[in-house]
Formats: sequence, C-alpha cells, structure tokens
Amino acid sequence: MDSTNRVLLDRVQRSFPLVSQPYRLLAEGLGMAEDEVRERLRLLKEQRLIRQISAIFNTGALGYRSSLVAMAVPEGELDRAARCINAYPGVSHNYLRPGTYNMWFTVAVPPGKRVEDVVGELAAAAGGWPTLILPALRRYKLAVVLDVLEEGDGDAGEDRGDVPVMESTVPFQPTDQNICIVRCVQEDLPLVDRPFKYWADEVGLDETELLRTLVHWVDKGIVRRFAAVLNHRQVGFSANGMLVWNCPVERVDEYGRILASYAEVSHCYHRPAYAVWPYNLYAMVHGRSIEDCRKIAEKLAAAIGLYDYLILFSTREFKKTRLKLFWD
Repeated sequence: MDSTNRVLLDRVQRSFPLVSQPYRLLAEGLGMAEDEVRERLRLLKEQRLIRQISAIFNTGALGYRSSLVAMAVPEGELDRAARCINAYPGVSHNYLRPGTYNMWFTVAVPPGKRVEDVVGELAAAAGGWPTLILPALRRYKLAVVLDVLEEGDGDAGEDRGDVPVMESTVPFQPTDQNICIVRCVQEDLPLVDRPFKYWADEVGLDETELLRTLVHWVDKGIVRRFAAVLNHRQVGFSANGMLVWNCPVERVDEYGRILASYAEVSHCYHRPAYAVWPYNLYAMVHGRSIEDCRKIAEKLAAAIGLYDYLILFSTREFKKTRLKLFWD
C-alpha cells in the first residue's frame, strides 16, 4: 500500500460520507479525481484489504439478542462441532482458542427467540459439550478501527479520536420498508457515482429519503456507523488476542473505561463470570505479531493494575462472516 491508500483506508474505516456523491467528497479531501478514488477502492476490495463498505448495525436495537459462547470440545470432535454450530445463520464468528473452553463463537438470534434456547439446541447438536453463555453486560468499546497509517502519511500523528459506543436512543420500527432497507444497506456499497441512489432504486425509495433514514439511524444509534470493514490480516495485523481478567465487580466499569481508551483495544466488555470460568472483563487486541499483542497486554495490565490475566490467541478460524440481519 502507498501512503494515499493508507490514508484512504483510515478515513473510510472510521466514517464513510452519507451524501449523494460520497466518492467525490472523499476525492476532494484527498486532492485527487473521483475516478481514482473509486479505482483505488475497487483494487483494495479485490486485494481483500477491504471486506465491504456498509451500515454496521446495533443488532440489539433491531430486536436481536446476542452473546459470546465458549464450548469445551474434545480435539477429535472439533470439526463436527464446528459444522453444527456454523450451520446456524446467526453465528458469524467461530474460533479455536487454547484451553479447556476452546471453541469460541458469537451468536445472534432474531426477535422472538431466546439466546439460551438457541445455544442449547446448538450445544446438543454439536455433541452436548459443556458450554458457557457470555453476553455483554456492558459495552465499553465496540469498533475495529486499525491504525494503518505510517510515519509521513497525511493523517499520521493526528488525534482522530475513538469511535464511541453509541446505544440506540429510539426503538427501531420493524416495518416492511425498514426491514427492506436493512437487508439492502448491510451489503457492500456499489462503486458507482451515486451509490445511494442505486440502493434507493432497489428498495423503491427516493435517494434523499434513503440518506435521511441512514443519517437518522446513525444519529439515534440504530446504525453504529457506516464505514468500511477491513480484513485485519491483509492490512498487516496478523495476530489478535482476547484478554480476560477476573476483576473485582466494583471496579469493572472503571477498568473497562480505562482499557477502552487504548487505541489497540477494539472491543471491551463486562461479561458474567462462572465458577469454572471466573473472568468478567474482556478486551480484544490486534497486533502485527503475537509478540505485539503480548506487549499490548502488558501495557493494559499495568494501566489497570491487574496482572493476573489470560490472553487467548485465535489459532484456527472456523467461521468469519458478516451477520445477515432479517435472514428469514
């Protein structure tokens, strides 16, 4: 990647312009032609550095319930268990991590269903292995924004700020039209002059009305942000680790906010603890190597004064995809 591509990636992963001609606006900010911006984005997608540019929804605001789940699966049963779990469309991520609880997946269930019921069905199908349901009791950070800039790049060294955790302030109205919009804007934005008009035509709306709806949903927290999702391995972040602490309950909020303030942390949650798994504070970190992640972990532990932690590296990827909302 050259410097221009790194700056472009940094800008579109933080916030993509919700205007009629977004590629022209990006081009003006970078001092280049609109056609060049679209061609650069096309190549970045082709090279799998950008997964897609789309709305990133607050699934809870749409009535979905979600959870991280840990399962203790014998080594010889991993592939079969993964096939059973991955078959459910609400499972978007599934990784192998070291330890007794070695299969870690995220599950989202649509309105009208209970996470506990769905996980129970998946666990039974996978072999009846011990399972922990670990929903987020509180979110301190939820935004994978990778520092792709290098010294000398146009925006390097600037304080571009964190992406805040925005909870919904109004209920989502599950009308036929709104569900149609969700199904459309969760897909990859087309690389055409007026991409939102292209989408608006697909859902039978005026372009202005679609943009107004998206801006409203972002403002109210129904859409967490409209942005590019990068392929962290392709852009150089080949390692990621899930850090877990057994934190005194009265300090969880304080320490969660401290951890969330670090750019290296992409996710930070308070989750329930169990007798067999006493960890309640979680932070996900991304680095260019495992050693990078270990150094980040040491820095974070020092920041909150808790040195008794685990760092669980992903050693195998069973499934990683964007959650498709309203798949029924």
